[in-house]
Amino acid sequence: MPQVKYNTSKGLFQENGRGVVGLRRKVSTLTDAGAATTIRSALTADESGTLFLIPTLTTGDQTLSLPAATVDTIGVSYSFLVIADQSTGTLGRVFSLTTPGSEKIIALKPAGNGANTAAGSTTYNKAGFKAAAVMGSAFTITCVSTTDAICWQVNKVVDGLALNVGSIDLA
Repeated sequence: MPQVKYNTSKGLFQENGRGVVGLRRKVSTLTDAGAATTIRSALTADESGTLFLIPTLTTGDQTLSLPAATVDTIGVSYSFLVIADQSTGTLGRVFSLTTPGSEKIIALKPAGNGANTAAGSTTYNKAGFKAAAVMGSAFTITCVSTTDAICWQVNKVVDGLALNVGSIDLA
């Protein structure tokens, strides 16, 4: 039975397989690069809806680039879930999403008292997990505009640490 798929380059098409792609969420495990570097190629609009699993990352800030914000990427979203405790400590970042240019990420992060904190600003160039992140920490990021100041929005933040502080990093 053919499988029905959709992507922005081909549109709707069939290929070997079964079912309709999109009824189940795509899940992809990232691989530890072992150093402060780009962890893999930039995200694409075709990967929208994917849940990316973050294993233990051993060293440095391993980064992943968001696609450029265009009319075609508005509504694109990606989720990230820590599936293994990261290295011990509270300083430093182990995983970051970065914007490809001057686009900004708008976000609030848990303050630990039931409120949120903007940490002086609600626009950032990076969003990710700190080295203290524990299994279960998660967030989703969505392209909401092509206006640089408000391109991407972090939502559905789950901070796995006590008092909801210390897992999510915005910079």
